[in-house]
Amino acid sequence: MSREVKDWIDGYLLYTANSEPPTIYHHWGALAVIAGALQRKVCLRMGFERIYPNQYVILVGHSGRTRKGVALDIAYKMLTTLTTVSVAPESSSREAIILAMKRSMQNFEDPITGAINVHCSLTAFPEELAVLLGQGDIKLLANLTDWYNSKDEWSYETVGRGRDALQGVCLNLFGATAPDWIQSMLPQEAVGGGFTSRVIFVVAENKRDTVPEHNLTNQEILLQEQLARDLERIHQLKGQFTFSPEGRKAYTEWYLEQDKLLSNGHPAVEDRRFAGYCERRATHVRKGMMLMSASRGDSLELTDADFNRALALLKQTEVKMHKTFGGLGTAPHADISEKVIAYIQTLGITTRSQLLTKFYHDLDAQTLISVEQLLEQMKVVEIRLLPDKREKVYTWIKH
Repeated sequence: MSREVKDWIDGYLLYTANSEPPTIYHHWGALAVIAGALQRKVCLRMGFERIYPNQYVILVGHSGRTRKGVALDIAYKMLTTLTTVSVAPESSSREAIILAMKRSMQNFEDPITGAINVHCSLTAFPEELAVLLGQGDIKLLANLTDWYNSKDEWSYETVGRGRDALQGVCLNLFGATAPDWIQSMLPQEAVGGGFTSRVIFVVAENKRDTVPEHNLTNQEILLQEQLARDLERIHQLKGQFTFSPEGRKAYTEWYLEQDKLLSNGHPAVEDRRFAGYCERRATHVRKGMMLMSASRGDSLELTDADFNRALALLKQTEVKMHKTFGGLGTAPHADISEKVIAYIQTLGITTRSQLLTKFYHDLDAQTLISVEQLLEQMKVVEIRLLPDKREKVYTWIKH
């Protein structure tokens, strides 16, 4: 029996085309929904590794400007058409997530070995990541790091019952945050490795379109129903993904090339805070390939087309990924410098008085002098004094 939609991701992007969030938000939303539907019932074995399709994807954008919540809500409603898929409660703490995973326990028969496998698969949709993580909750960050790897057994201490364990943990995370919150959420030492190296941060500055009012058309309703039925098909998949000869060749050649680039000091994202992410990039590509394969059919085969598609999306996302941690640097004025850079880049040209008016809460005249020196050294902004010497003009330098 063939799918109703030729490719699930393409269908989802068509379904969400008349909405305000950026397309790239919806693209990752589609992958998060597929990952949530697959749960821990499929994997990719590579040597000693078993890789599962769960994702940690965080949409990053200023509050109200990029419509992060809309993208999350559409994905949430699509995934919850599957009645046997577990979703974390809206207000989730560490304890609430553990309890939800415990309650989500299911089993399935391995199609190859016939063994009955137990799994505790859960998808979380935190509309504001700060609510989940609180003020740098190190214990929860450590747990999130563990859950990403989908261990066969995960043990934890309980109050009153001593030690307990979950079988087949698999957490899938699709959340959002504003860049201003990241400083309070993540302690400095947590950035660059551990939890953040496992996260794909999807950054956007503005919404894609302005849609004052939108009622679903008959065509969109039909597509919604087709996507829901195909998602049920995806949910039924179980077993192991395998590479096609062309898929293995494409992945292997890329892996060797990337390893050489990393060794020579040329990471995919130049920002040192993404060093851990760059080391883990191959895992993100393999997870992406699994989701691309499930999107187009039931074969569980990873082709060169799946590889090219997964890598292209990752590269597109990486272009703006460095903007995630704008205010997390240790240098003085790192936060306000990042805001000023983004503001000048958006406008193209502005004046000193406009900057001081815009950022008067964070920027005084003396701090602006330091920021100006940084901008000139970075060679991203041209600063000139008007003839009357009463005003400075800042012009963004296109590279």
